[in-house]
Amino acid sequence: MKRQFVQEMGRSPRFTILELLRCSEGGLPVDDLATKLSMSYMGVKAHCLEMDDEGYLETWRQPGKRGRPRMLYRLTEKAYDLFSEEKNDLALSFLTVSKKLFGATAPQKILMLHYRAVSAKYNEQIKGATTEERAASFARIRHREGYLSDFEEGPPWRIIENHYLYRDLLMAYPEVDAFECQMISEVLGVPVRREVTMVAGLYRAIISSKL
Repeated sequence: MKRQFVQEMGRSPRFTILELLRCSEGGLPVDDLATKLSMSYMGVKAHCLEMDDEGYLETWRQPGKRGRPRMLYRLTEKAYDLFSEEKNDLALSFLTVSKKLFGATAPQKILMLHYRAVSAKYNEQIKGATTEERAASFARIRHREGYLSDFEEGPPWRIIENHYLYRDLLMAYPEVDAFECQMISEVLGVPVRREVTMVAGLYRAIISSKL
């Protein structure tokens, strides 16, 4: 995350609101945010209005089965940028130069070698005798790394990641998604599917077993 933003906001309610919205499915209403934060409705509303004015949040209306639609807050692309990693520019530049120097397939070969190393690293860290235990351990490691990961017990178990450290890399090289999926399959010892959605500043990857 960008250092200046973290330094200015620290662990303030504003920062926590962004984290909660980041981990939500499509956004949250003010009353839900107030409950999660143990704050007053008006206190949370004031923070949301402030961040709306600053361009970090936007509102949309969620249709309901009865009554009026609910107004939800969700992150904007500007807010998503706060979670971006600064090292993406260097990685993208390196891959671009490798393509010019060594040919069109050079970036893919480098990515393949990178993910082999990542797989080996996770295999050293992950604990658990069963696939589900290894998946839970993997989710905890990824959460510490900044992927905002949650593990849902099964059957079927799921890993939900609400942030991706290399989003710019994924946009430039879509094959990164396949490398990620293959790496996770190798680490967990079972074939997995990885369903990714990126909408209005929201990133979400749902990882589950194909078996």
